[in-house]
Amino acid sequence: MSEGQISPREAAELALCFQAQARDLFGYACVVTRGDRALAEDLVQAAFEAAGRAWQVLGDLTEEQRRGWLWRTLANIAVDGFRRETAFRDRLPRIEVLHRKIQADPPEQALSSIALERCWRIIQGLPERQHAVALLRWQLDMKESEIATVLGMEEKTVSVHLHRVRRKLIAGFGPDYPFDGDDPQGAAT
Repeated sequence: MSEGQISPREAAELALCFQAQARDLFGYACVVTRGDRALAEDLVQAAFEAAGRAWQVLGDLTEEQRRGWLWRTLANIAVDGFRRETAFRDRLPRIEVLHRKIQADPPEQALSSIALERCWRIIQGLPERQHAVALLRWQLDMKESEIATVLGMEEKTVSVHLHRVRRKLIAGFGPDYPFDGDDPQGAAT
């Protein structure tokens, strides 16, 4: 037999087990799910799918032992599902915040676009090494250690180049510098 399949004899035994156990197991599942019949049906199906995967062990058990195994398995599957739902419910507000549409602010968007354009003009005019470091850091979001490896220089040298580029950006923007404080976004490693 290939993995995931049971023999015809085992399938027949499992079908007999289903006939003997499914009704009571469904009743138990309805209690566990507080009457949600669709979820109860899904749990019964999942329990019997697990039984099919474990039939080589279950086939040797008594009917009462199989019943206990099915009930425990159904309860475990239900608990796993409840935990997943709880975890999802806990994460849902954070997920919604990440994907919530932000109201457009045309003046702010225009200023951001202008600031970005000025930034890239300043970066285009940098000496070759500083230009490469700036592109790798802010366009490719590489860490200083990665930039050092790519460019074959010391990490401290990369840090110095980034510091000088930041100073040039600040000087190039003057009073219109768009970042808080003196550490532009993306400066941290």
